[in-house]
Amino acid sequence: MRAPDHRWLPLSLLAAAAAAQQGAPTWISTTDLGCFTPPAALAAVGLAGTDLGVAFPLGDRIAFLFGDSWTLDRTDQDADSVAFAPRSLPAAGLPALTWLTRENGRFHELAPKGLPLGGMNVPVEGVVVGDRVHVFFSDGWDGRRGRHSHSVCTTARGGDLRQLEVAHRAATERFVNVSIVRDRDVCWIFATGDYRKSDVFLARVASRDLADRGAWRYWPDFSADEARARPVVTGAAFGELSVRRVPGCDLWWMAMNAPAPRGIHLRVAAAPTGPWSEPVVLFDPARDRGYGHCMHQKASAVGFDDGLSEPGREEDWGGEYGPYIVPDWCSSPGKGVVDLVYTLSTWNPYTTRLLRSRVVLPGAHWQEPAASPPSVALTARSPQNLAFANGSLAGWKQEGDRFATAQRGDGSWFVCTYVAPGGDRVKGRIWQEFTVPAAAKELRGFVWGGDESVELWRGDERVRCTRGRRTNDRETPLRWNLESLRGATVRLQIADGSAAAWGFVSVCGLELVE
Repeated sequence: MRAPDHRWLPLSLLAAAAAAQQGAPTWISTTDLGCFTPPAALAAVGLAGTDLGVAFPLGDRIAFLFGDSWTLDRTDQDADSVAFAPRSLPAAGLPALTWLTRENGRFHELAPKGLPLGGMNVPVEGVVVGDRVHVFFSDGWDGRRGRHSHSVCTTARGGDLRQLEVAHRAATERFVNVSIVRDRDVCWIFATGDYRKSDVFLARVASRDLADRGAWRYWPDFSADEARARPVVTGAAFGELSVRRVPGCDLWWMAMNAPAPRGIHLRVAAAPTGPWSEPVVLFDPARDRGYGHCMHQKASAVGFDDGLSEPGREEDWGGEYGPYIVPDWCSSPGKGVVDLVYTLSTWNPYTTRLLRSRVVLPGAHWQEPAASPPSVALTARSPQNLAFANGSLAGWKQEGDRFATAQRGDGSWFVCTYVAPGGDRVKGRIWQEFTVPAAAKELRGFVWGGDESVELWRGDERVRCTRGRRTNDRETPLRWNLESLRGATVRLQIADGSAAAWGFVSVCGLELVE
């Protein structure tokens, strides 16, 4: 473990103002640090998926608020949840989350007493003032109108998120998704209204009065009337947003998802009232290894399965949203250069990832070090017998019932987990481990048959999976991008864990493409 590097020279307020007026920071790179809410960790507390991940400090930990969590048994579906991580980011790997749980080990729902929220009504912010923690939720979702109607502020003493009580539930058109920065005795409240179709608005309130909606005052004249609020950032297309200060820098940072240009936008300002810079794109799903790497591509649109979708969602595109900055995990490799760390949701798969984007402030100079090729261990192991040559399973380990191989009309061989006389009742797996070569681009092949799958694992994380489509008449091409896995030891397996109807799979044509 290491503490965030805060030993960088702070910009003076004057320099920061000049930077904001000169323009936006320059984007250098974006790195996907990995899945922040991996399936194995979620399953331990009864969860199947999460999104969002609003971060705020709570004592000696960082709390992360997750919205509309999916559950393994489908009960409490779309309940909200919360987990905690250390204030320091590990030097290598991802921080492990500790979930707020019930006595039986199942996740504890993040919910205000007496106010059921339901799907699309989610936690959007957390702020600590004195001995009270404030958690804000969007509320009143109307699917027909595609918008929320209310903002909810809840509070609890002593940081106990199990005991949230409603402080106010306010009808609003402009302050639904709120992002709040406490600056000593004042809280600055940034917000969007219409769901992903909003400008950014601003209010302020004495920190001690944060839970009192009547005490909020709205920019630009800081009137008590929300209807007089005017945008501090215009665009009319913004959705989830995160505004934070990062240690050692006088600037204010605003991240949000936006459609034009597509991606996650970053703006900076010297003061909460602006002027805010023009946006720089922190994350572009095409540029920054989004689609095909951590975001699913609609199978019928691209003509193959990329191994990233949840079962039954192969025709749902992934998408980027909810960039929530984690100030304690931000750092700087040099003067005027900032590594922003933030959570990001991807919709399909329904999960939250952790990203780091490096930006250079106007007026600063930075030479990016040359990228080193991925290191591959001297003991690297090559994949074996991916084509099941001559019907052999040599090179593959086996567990459970034995699978069958057969030859196709073109002379190639395939493996099938439907084996007479057991048929669908056959269960087991075959697998092998290998090192992804430094020049590897894709793993390709074909799958058909029932519901079972061919999978790629890195440690205890399943990173790719393609399933049969309940038909023997049509093959599904799989093309798994391996560029982000170069040098990693992975486990390729064909798994059949079902004895139900269509509980089998057939696989052929596996090949590693460089």
